[in-house]
Amino acid sequence: MKRNALLLLIIRFNPMQAFNQLFESNRREVLNLLNHPLQLQLATGELPIGSFRRLLEDQKVILEGIKVAVGDIIDEELDFHEEASRQWLKKAEESGKTIQLEGINCYNCGEPHLNIDCPEDLESSQSAQALKSIIGSNGLVGAAAVLRCYSFSCDRLLTACTTITNDKIDPTYHGWLDAHAKRWSRLAEICEGNLELINASSSYSICISMLYNWIDGEASTTGIRGDLNDPLLSSLMDRLEELEPGYGAQRDKHSSFVADVTGKASSQMLQNKA
Repeated sequence: MKRNALLLLIIRFNPMQAFNQLFESNRREVLNLLNHPLQLQLATGELPIGSFRRLLEDQKVILEGIKVAVGDIIDEELDFHEEASRQWLKKAEESGKTIQLEGINCYNCGEPHLNIDCPEDLESSQSAQALKSIIGSNGLVGAAAVLRCYSFSCDRLLTACTTITNDKIDPTYHGWLDAHAKRWSRLAEICEGNLELINASSSYSICISMLYNWIDGEASTTGIRGDLNDPLLSSLMDRLEELEPGYGAQRDKHSSFVADVTGKASSQMLQNKA
């Protein structure tokens, strides 16, 4: 109770300091997002293109929720992401991120890729719709929480990638990470500087939780697994631990979602079913 009372006092007199306090009080949840395998796959370039297509679709929905919360200041961001998404997707397509398995054909379009990679079968996820709704209902607080926490996650991942002495890191999705690290951080500052709050703590935490649910939902949909002994992934995780001490304490809980885009896990799964 004393902590919440202090936070309310800070909010009334210094909104920016209040948001720093809110961010720090939710650091554990933010680290959960930072170490999520889907985010790690974006950093290492291992994310299947089908999953990335769904992220792009979901992003449109989430930005609509942010627009409801913040108004016209998001219009430039909507225009940017529409054009940038086309460029990011083109790069991923040229990089061959689709998982192809011998004898497997998509039931929707007939091409030799997994059903979850089909470019003709896309719609926004329920978790993205839920995040849109919760942002809209929590106004600037909700927008600030999502923008600040996701931009932090992307920024930390890029920092870790650039300090690893390993030329095998695939920067295919670094455009996504860079845009969200920089542009969403600036939007977060705008939101944080225009708030007159009475009680933000619970709203902030709820929105972070829904943000995590969105990322986790896509990882569950993709449903592929990988090798945590991969030296590249291990190097990235070690570097993140240096940047954010305590990060590693959460890493094992997500091991079942780490992707192996070589298709070995998927092939083994099919053999087991046979």
